[in-house]
Amino acid sequence: MENRKFYTDANRASWDEVAPRHRSSNQEELLNAVTAPDYNALVPELIETLSLLNLEGKNVAQICCNNAKDLLSVIKMGARSGVGIDASAGFIDQGKEIIAAAGYQDDIELIVSDVYDLPKELEGQFDIVMTTVGVMSWMPDLPAFFKVINSLLKPGGHYVVEEMHPVLLMYEADAKGVSRPLYSYFKDDPWKETDGLDYFGHVEYESKPSYSFQHKMDDILMAGINLGMSLKHIREIDHDISNFCMDLQHQEAKPPLGINLIFEKSI
Repeated sequence: MENRKFYTDANRASWDEVAPRHRSSNQEELLNAVTAPDYNALVPELIETLSLLNLEGKNVAQICCNNAKDLLSVIKMGARSGVGIDASAGFIDQGKEIIAAAGYQDDIELIVSDVYDLPKELEGQFDIVMTTVGVMSWMPDLPAFFKVINSLLKPGGHYVVEEMHPVLLMYEADAKGVSRPLYSYFKDDPWKETDGLDYFGHVEYESKPSYSFQHKMDDILMAGINLGMSLKHIREIDHDISNFCMDLQHQEAKPPLGINLIFEKSI
């Protein structure tokens, strides 16, 4: 395998490349939608998971925030302030437009940064750190990623995870949209993709290469536990939350498709 920066640089370039496609697919709609007082882009399970924590007055960070609509949703649920971080300047630009349209410029700051090289002044500043669907599979070094999360949290703070279930990455859909297990759950080399990241239109195009990684459930749990974090909540989800192998939710013998987790940083 290449070094960590090779993968993070390649993935940043691939996300910057697709940013204009995502903008044309949904930016105008989002700019209108976020003006509603009750706007919330989160799926019900994540809303319920976040509701297990007292959001009122909390400082929240979202790592790999994309266009920050999820972070905006958490602020609208009652959190005091938010910082969104993403490596792609293209998506941060879209996020700033969305935050401005919603009128939350004073409550949310968006930063362009490699997740493994965040500004030191962010350390220990947050009550809650959040990642949403798909983030972990982009991480070439999961233990180091958890160290970053842990460093951002105040003592007793919480890391909230919404993610594709690791089992789901065993599957791939064929040309007819039928998903079957093709990969080992224990796969230890990265996937290399050059057919694009258009998960809205599902349009393939010749793209810059991106790299994703299989992290088993024990990899995820032990990455937190090894830092002294406590697992406070886990929920497995039986329907699509990721626009990936969506047909599986209709199969009788379906695998788990998503997870929610809450880790607590030691005091």
